[in-house]
Amino acid sequence: MLKGEVKPIKDFSQDELASMYAIMSQFYDDTKEEVFYKDFYNKDYCLVLHTEDGKLVGFTTQKLMELDLGDRKVRGIFSGDTIIHKDYWGDMELFRVWANFWFDYAKDDDEFYWFLICKGHKTYRILPLFWTEFYPNYRCETPVEMQQIIDAYATVLYPDDYNPKTGVMEYKSVKDKLKSGVADIGERELRNRDVAFFCEKNPGYINGNDLACVAKIDKEVLKKNLREFLFNESAK
Repeated sequence: MLKGEVKPIKDFSQDELASMYAIMSQFYDDTKEEVFYKDFYNKDYCLVLHTEDGKLVGFTTQKLMELDLGDRKVRGIFSGDTIIHKDYWGDMELFRVWANFWFDYAKDDDEFYWFLICKGHKTYRILPLFWTEFYPNYRCETPVEMQQIIDAYATVLYPDDYNPKTGVMEYKSVKDKLKSGVADIGERELRNRDVAFFCEKNPGYINGNDLACVAKIDKEVLKKNLREFLFNESAK
């Protein structure tokens, strides 16, 4: 059984960072330790997963952001480096802890969003698995106001690499990417319409490009049958 916890960035030890980088380099090509450390310290929180014997087997870094959209300000959380050891794929502890932390954090905000970038189909599929509304998706066109949010956070984070015409971070320099064999997409995966859409929108995923996505941190747009699992409350 895995146990997850969220801690401020300042509370992590060098040993913990070394363990996190070891997992990244095991499953990603073109990682650079100095880049990993720089990105880590540019975040606000990190959620880590441990086994019962204390081994670190997964993590996701988190950055609070506030966007100025002209007539209003929008707040949200950006998920940076994220990985779970392949042995624990399918375990939902990371998302359960993540959801409990951020949905509680956002409860007093009228608008609070998850700013997500996806270089792999497994990350993108979290959205249709849990949310009834998220963007972009094959089910509908992205509303103008949602596209403005996507463009705003992606431009702030990656001003030199984000292409607003495609909604993708098209990196000009070498970027970390999933190793071959880690999350490959074949004919079986492409039968899933969400996976097919992800590939259509982000054909350069194999080179490490990221699709910019957004979902509101609001229980009303979560799938009802998952609320009990995530928050120990009855689905209504």
